[in-house]
Amino acid sequence: MTTWTNITDASLEPGKPLRSIDLLALRDNPIALSEGSPGAPATASASLADYPWGAEDFQTGTDERDWVLGRTSGAAAGAVGTYAFAQADAGPNSVFGDSISGSRLAPSDVNLNLSGSVSGTWRCMGSTGGGGSGSAGTTLWLRIS
Repeated sequence: MTTWTNITDASLEPGKPLRSIDLLALRDNPIALSEGSPGAPATASASLADYPWGAEDFQTGTDERDWVLGRTSGAAAGAVGTYAFAQADAGPNSVFGDSISGSRLAPSDVNLNLSGSVSGTWRCMGSTGGGGSGSAGTTLWLRIS
């Protein structure tokens, strides 16, 4: 656990030289605060790592899962974090992980009927299999910005 160090206002006055002990405290105190070290100011929880949820809550808890799913289902079509089955334009082939502008995409269905357009930046979650229009340019996309 990192040690909390009280830093007096007098040691950080303008025009005074910086002391290495104060600089070390400025570096370490945020860590000590998050760890709930003795002498550190009280936080909402003994440790910020446990507030509001700890990693163990996300492994077995249903409240957090329901919270995430509620926000995902409430997102508008095309919002950041949503997916779309779309066809890429005749640009270069996109492979898993590539990012492209939404201006290069058109939402599609499995019969390759296009409808509308999208904005933002999208990450390829499949492959366009050679680019171009048609089935080779259609795959799943995730909006990232």
